[in-house]
Amino acid sequence: MNATCFRRMLVELDCAAATQHSIVNHHVAGMDYLCLHRSDKLTVKLYFIDPAFMRQQVPGTYLVTPHTHRYAFESTVLAGNLIHARFKEVYGDTYDRFEYAPETRAKTDIGAIGLETTDLELHNPGSNYWCGTSDIHTLVVPQSAVLLGLVQFGDTVPKSTVYLRKGSRMDYPEQRNPLQGEVFRLRNIALEMMEKA
Repeated sequence: MNATCFRRMLVELDCAAATQHSIVNHHVAGMDYLCLHRSDKLTVKLYFIDPAFMRQQVPGTYLVTPHTHRYAFESTVLAGNLIHARFKEVYGDTYDRFEYAPETRAKTDIGAIGLETTDLELHNPGSNYWCGTSDIHTLVVPQSAVLLGLVQFGDTVPKSTVYLRKGSRMDYPEQRNPLQGEVFRLRNIALEMMEKA
């Protein structure tokens, strides 16, 4: 999906309805997402990634631990620059591997493994990347604010996999649904970021 489509969905956004599926502090404190459309087969959302508002996130480190998803998706950089990292499993024990259920945040240990970086992809406004359910990936914390559009297809596998480096933890921020005024503010920030990109 291109920037024009995301912009059109933002202009037509029902801010009251968007509060139900949008999240403040998604994955990490300071990263928000605005849901533009949600169904069992297709979800469209915008991620706001701004290191200035992220507690305990250092530019150049991983935004979240490497992981897979239960669904395939396409991401488009709408503003800013982003590094997308891909990995493959290799012999070793540097990471603890878990099956993960996001609704309950339950992790089931499935053994230690090594991970090797296979790609560090630099993305600028207008570029995109695709991930299937077996792709292990994460994002690198950017130097400055990024607006990322995501088109997510329906779930095709029951659980995802997360990889925690030995000795690290998976902390959960206090996430919540935004108020209608916050959705309106995020909508306007997104439109402004896209205008400047």
